[in-house]
Amino acid sequence: MSMNARAALITGTLMCLALVRAGPCSALSLKTSVAETFMGDVMPGSKLVFSKAKGVKLRVSNSGTNATSVEFAIEIPNERRSKDGFDPWPYPETVRILGGAGDAVMSAGQHRDFDLEVAVPKMMPADGGLYEVDVVVTGRDQDGGMLPLRIRALLSVGRPPSGLIDDNVERPEFTVAPLNSVPDKVPWKSRGEDPGGGSTLKLINASDEDLTISLSPVREWDESVRMAAGVSLVPNPQWLHFEAESIKVRAGAIGRARIWASIPNQSRYVGRRFAFVAAADAVAGGRRTRRYFVYYAVLDGPEGATRAP
Repeated sequence: MSMNARAALITGTLMCLALVRAGPCSALSLKTSVAETFMGDVMPGSKLVFSKAKGVKLRVSNSGTNATSVEFAIEIPNERRSKDGFDPWPYPETVRILGGAGDAVMSAGQHRDFDLEVAVPKMMPADGGLYEVDVVVTGRDQDGGMLPLRIRALLSVGRPPSGLIDDNVERPEFTVAPLNSVPDKVPWKSRGEDPGGGSTLKLINASDEDLTISLSPVREWDESVRMAAGVSLVPNPQWLHFEAESIKVRAGAIGRARIWASIPNQSRYVGRRFAFVAAADAVAGGRRTRRYFVYYAVLDGPEGATRAP
């Protein structure tokens, strides 16, 4: 599985009705090329440009029958409106709409291509935080009708979680136990420090060579991973933490690693049951073996806490 850009077409249409003895009326209709897109991972101090990340610009089309004036604007959604796992982008002044996105009048059937740039300040932590910034395209017709369309642009600040391993060489032999955890209640206001609880992984080195085993959250995995029923895939894998990200395990020995979750203190997550997927990568002599572990967590909110609508 992966969090790739969703190039789903979004369309909005505003219809008017013809009343008795009233003149004819027409539809105000706009289309945008994407409704939601994950632009990618970006390090602090650099810029993320949609067209460079995706190889194509954003597009808005006038699919109505009359000319339409179109306005473009950047909007930072509040916590309630942002996508699960994503925080509102904290630096709206660093976001720009580029290339042909100036307010304009579009004739029927016409389209305009434009671009989106997000500059990431150097002081931002490279901790894999996920953020959302929206582009709102508003069409207006000569009769005063208005139609707004929203594009969700998503990004991650920091290095991406590890990807899949795809090689056919002989690999070091080791196992991870258990393969999944029982649901762990995450304390309210837990932020990344060790809250107690969590799970302990056993890293069993069955080979005849010493191994260095690294642990990381992942966005992609193979068919060996099985999810329990009634849980949701966590929106941000970087909420998963490890006591040590790299452990040396001698030949024939067993290493141990603590793992826990830190879910943001937001009411929309109270009572939610999330599944994280972690990878354990064993490296020896330039060869690598990957095993997976599924961690289940539920936010244990304070009394009276309710989820946001």
